[in-house]
Amino acid sequence: MSKPHFNSKSVAQLSRYFNRSQFTAASLSLMNELPNPDPILRKAGKTADIYEEIVRDSHVIGEVRSLRAGMFAFNAELVPGGEDDQSLKSYELIKSFFAKRPANHTQWADIDWHSYSAMLHGFCVVHLGAYEQVDGYWLPASVESWPQSRFSFTNDHELLIKTKENPRGEQTDANRWACVRHMPTANNPYGTAVLSSCFWPWIFKHGGFKFFVQLTERFGIPFPIGKYPIGSQDKDINDLLEGLAKLIEDGVAVIPDDSSVEILESKLSGDPVPLQLINLCNSEMSKALTSQTLATEQKNGGARAASETHAKRAGENQRADRTMVANMRNQIIEAIHAVNFNGGLPPKFVFKDKREVSTDTVNRVKETARMLPVSQEWAYNELAVPAPKEGQIILEISDEAKGIAPSSNTDFSTPNLGQQFVGFDEFDDFDAASHDEIALIWEFAQNAESLDELQQTIANTFPNITQGALSNVTKAAFELEFLQGMSEASINDK
Repeated sequence: MSKPHFNSKSVAQLSRYFNRSQFTAASLSLMNELPNPDPILRKAGKTADIYEEIVRDSHVIGEVRSLRAGMFAFNAELVPGGEDDQSLKSYELIKSFFAKRPANHTQWADIDWHSYSAMLHGFCVVHLGAYEQVDGYWLPASVESWPQSRFSFTNDHELLIKTKENPRGEQTDANRWACVRHMPTANNPYGTAVLSSCFWPWIFKHGGFKFFVQLTERFGIPFPIGKYPIGSQDKDINDLLEGLAKLIEDGVAVIPDDSSVEILESKLSGDPVPLQLINLCNSEMSKALTSQTLATEQKNGGARAASETHAKRAGENQRADRTMVANMRNQIIEAIHAVNFNGGLPPKFVFKDKREVSTDTVNRVKETARMLPVSQEWAYNELAVPAPKEGQIILEISDEAKGIAPSSNTDFSTPNLGQQFVGFDEFDDFDAASHDEIALIWEFAQNAESLDELQQTIANTFPNITQGALSNVTKAAFELEFLQGMSEASINDK
């Protein structure tokens, strides 16, 4: 097998050790880098560290957990890049590599979520550890997620890693680092962080909480009002005030006999303004995170169709965002392939929707195949079933039950209706009707004088038939015989 040529320099590059804990946030300020041009953070005087506070908001973390669940709702698989020898060997190598943990106490699901969170933070980086020889191949000892603070970008969108030797940042090797970005632009290589759009709603929401608490304290409980006679002494007024304070704290109070107390209750109607502000901020953050609001929560009810439309929109976004996960995995695959193989194509990590195969799907495939010439590959894809490979055992479903089963269509348009009488619905799952049985029922229908007579004749002939099947067969047979009579009458009139 042909492998890339290694010299001492290339081996040193692949084996170099990076320490992700070398720097503190304070030392990073001394480095020369292209700053993150996020306009919201710059105007607010904040850094990307504020994202960790935003994601702790109860509404935001609920949306984020929904995004994470949506990501894992898809099927993922590794497919060979080609059919040649080197491509297949690369496929087997990567398959065995992904079967192991990426690092101690880390699952590939953790790496995938780190890649997906580039949508939240703008970009994310994964480090391929020092390469080691395993069974004749060079493989990274680990795959780890690294914090954003250790990286910066140049004006040419090149990723820089800040090291002890190069605190201003040095260029990264594609065989050691993988990076994905969310919606980068020519002026912003850092990508677009969705959490940045949540910043001001988050600020106003938590400011609204402060006033909402004050509003609740002031108007959430009845307000006692004490009345004292004109000319009362200051001591009597103070005693009444102390009594009202005890009424609030203890629920009981003693006041002078000539004084009175009234309870003034809040007359507020509708949602208080602070609560409206909080709900508005939650709605704005939902739009930023999932591009919808009604699928998350509905205020004062809502149309089901609208909520389903919003849920579909959120699902479409998740399908688009999962490409970042596939991109990160494929960068890792390409790095390992480039180190170990001179030719061939690396395998691909792809996502596929988890599809529930329903009766509607099966019927749609059957009816389409009757009307149009379609390929078996299309049918396999629609039913989400892999095509059998050569040598595999084919599953066969035996039909051993007695009774009558229908075909899916009935043709009333041809003269020979007796041979086409195969259109019954709602039979038992394992009922099967032979040609002779269908012909016999057709004969019963032609000779029967009434529906009851036909039903009784069929029941006597087929004692094992179920009541539901008997009712449907009798009705369909009688109707078909009637339609044939109308067809013959029409022909004779001509």
